[in-house]
Amino acid sequence: MDKSILMQDMWGSNHGYEAMLDFQMSWLLQVAKGHSNKNLLLIARKTLLKLIDRQNYTDAEIKRVDVWRQRNNIDVLAEIDVVINGKEEHHIVVIEDKAYTMIHDDQLKRYKKSVEGYYTHGEEPHYWVITFFDDYDKAKLDLLRRDCADAKWDLLSFYDVIDWYKGMPCTGSDLFDEFWLKTWY
Repeated sequence: MDKSILMQDMWGSNHGYEAMLDFQMSWLLQVAKGHSNKNLLLIARKTLLKLIDRQNYTDAEIKRVDVWRQRNNIDVLAEIDVVINGKEEHHIVVIEDKAYTMIHDDQLKRYKKSVEGYYTHGEEPHYWVITFFDDYDKAKLDLLRRDCADAKWDLLSFYDVIDWYKGMPCTGSDLFDEFWLKTWY
């Protein structure tokens, strides 16, 4: 796998990974509504449907995707309406990114409480932590697993997400391909 230059600077720091992931996830979820790049659209739809646990419904009609970054300190919050088998569904996707910090101050439980207090009209919530910690930093990954399990959030490493795209066609989108299809280390 080639190394991405998107997040590299002469300091070799990882500052900005979380902000970049916020923008990438926000953009990718919105692409799922429709895009002229058919391969990118296919990947965006697959991502959205996976995040709302409907990955087996490739014929789902995506009606609405509204996304906020840093709303009430939540990295990414998305309201998603889909039609599956003629039935309209309403979903909330909550994403917390972890690249160089760990869960702190009960943030997952606070965010969940905030979301559940605000959304009271039958929306189905989906809580995700996406991390850049992987086997190279197993101790941090294990701590995140424990924190996510305690708060009832799902955990994805960056490389888990990349695995979703294996075997799919290259998109030809520099923005997507440079971020998701190359390694950062």
